[in-house]
Formats: sequence, C-alpha cells, structure tokens
Amino acid sequence: MKTNLEYLNNDLKYLGFGENTLLNQQVEENIAKGKPQFELYTDAFFEHFIRTEAKLHFLKLVKQGTYVFDRYTATNQYEQDPNRDRTCEFHAYKGAGVTFKQAFNLLDGRAARIAQINADDERYSVWVQLDFEEKNAHGNYRFKYYNYYDLEKLLATYPIEEFQAEATRDTLVASLERGNKCLITLNTGRPEPKWIEANPAERSIRISTPEPSSKKRGSDGRRPATRRATRTVPDVAGEKAVEDQELSEETTAVSGN
Repeated sequence: MKTNLEYLNNDLKYLGFGENTLLNQQVEENIAKGKPQFELYTDAFFEHFIRTEAKLHFLKLVKQGTYVFDRYTATNQYEQDPNRDRTCEFHAYKGAGVTFKQAFNLLDGRAARIAQINADDERYSVWVQLDFEEKNAHGNYRFKYYNYYDLEKLLATYPIEEFQAEATRDTLVASLERGNKCLITLNTGRPEPKWIEANPAERSIRISTPEPSSKKRGSDGRRPATRRATRTVPDVAGEKAVEDQELSEETTAVSGN
C-alpha cells in the first residue's frame, strides 16, 4: 500500500512539478513536523522572459490524519511587459487538474484540455480557457468550458505536414491539448512555417506567421530560475521527452523551408 508521501509525490509528478526534487524533500520535511497545513514555492521559465511562479498548498485532513495537495496559485510574470502579469488559483483532486505547464498556457491566453475526476472517481477531460474579463467571488478568473470541440477532426481539414505524418501526428495533438503554441509546416503548394494553437471558443485553430527572423521556436525555452530554491522540472511524466522531440521536429521543419 502506498504511503501518504508517495501519493503526494505522485500528485506533484502528474501535475507537472517534477519528481525527486527539492520540492519533494520539503514536502517530506513538513509532513514530519505534523503541521496542519503548509505552503511551498517553485517557479520555471516555460518561455523566454516569462517567469511562472507557483505557491503550492498542502492540507492535513483531521479525520484521516493524511495530507493532500489541494491547490496552487500560479502567476505569470512578464519581464518585458509587467502590465500583462496574471494570477489564478487552480484546484487539484487525486492528482487531476491543471498541470503547471497548462497553468502557464492558460494564463498566457490559450486553451488547454484539462484532466478532471467526477463524483464517481472517473477521469475525463474538458477544454478550458480563462475569462480575463470576469472574476469569481474568490478573485479568480472564471473558467470557460468547451465540450464540443474535436481538435483532430479540425486539424485534418488543413494541409499540416506534421498532422499528416503518422510519426508526428500524436505528438502535435498532445502538445496542442496541453495548451501549447506549436510551430508547424502548412503546405498549400509551398511549405510555410506557421504557429497554431487550439481555439475551442470558435471551434477553430488560430494560425499566425512567425516573424522573419524566427527560425526556431521560442516557446518552451527553459533557463534556470534563480529566485526560488525549489526549482523543479516543469513537465508531467513523459512530457519533457515528448516536447523535446516536438521541438526537434519543429526546428527541422522550419529550417528546411
């Protein structure tokens, strides 16, 4: 049977806060102290010049005597445009919820497909986007949910080389579902690099043209964070390998044009 610490470490892993990190050590240390609740901090750069900070909240359940990782507050800090800074609280339940990377993407204005658990403990996923024009009673941006959005069916209507190729199709779809902005090759007779992102609100995808000097994707560029001692690997299990592969594929596609 798994221990309480093992369950918490799994939650941190699948919510994108890494494993075997200083953060995990701090969780163990605070549990040993028997605190009724405690908060830990971490941060990451998912994109150049944007620091994403997270304050993680852990709570001890009185009756069970065990701890749960129930929520975290994420903040995007834009070094080149502080007026864009945004903060939102995200709740977790049994390791399901908005991952750290998805929190960055949601706060950056994109939509992501979020894992949820219903009252019967069944997992499902739903497309979510933050409404920056409205906040709830707790001061958080309102969540907008979209149930009728078939991303793969939509992508099939575009001449996207990475979607048409079996080797990269699943990687592309998974990346878009995490809320990432992806660099693809749109071939309408002449291959052209384009940025795309999911747009469930309009049942479409957003397409934009990279700046002329952009030969390589800047998104997902990571550099060490210096402000927090609890810097963690900001990927869910297996996500880093997938995104590294994705980055390599995208760079190759663009450089070949």
